[in-house]
Amino acid sequence: MKKSLMLSNLRIELRRKQSSFSTERVMLNWVKKFFEEMSIVHSSQIRDWQKEMFLTNLHKNNEVSFEDLLQAKSSILFLFEKVLKQTELSKNVSEEEPGVFRITA
Repeated sequence: MKKSLMLSNLRIELRRKQSSFSTERVMLNWVKKFFEEMSIVHSSQIRDWQKEMFLTNLHKNNEVSFEDLLQAKSSILFLFEKVLKQTELSKNVSEEEPGVFRITA
């Protein structure tokens, strides 16, 4: 899924959740910043370590307040869980089940 489609789906999920316009704007800005810093153009390029690296770099930056760090974390987690439908729990469960043959297209 392209970056523009991911951002569009993020907007749809935020509106489905009935978030305010200011919340939508803040979350979109954090996700756009994440995409820019990690040079992401397609959803196939997104990895869990990028999420951790982005948040760690924000934490190291003295100009970012604790509230901004929390907003960034919740925005990225919302992207992973609601838009990309990726959770660490679902990945770990599928990897731990032996004997499961999975065909991907």
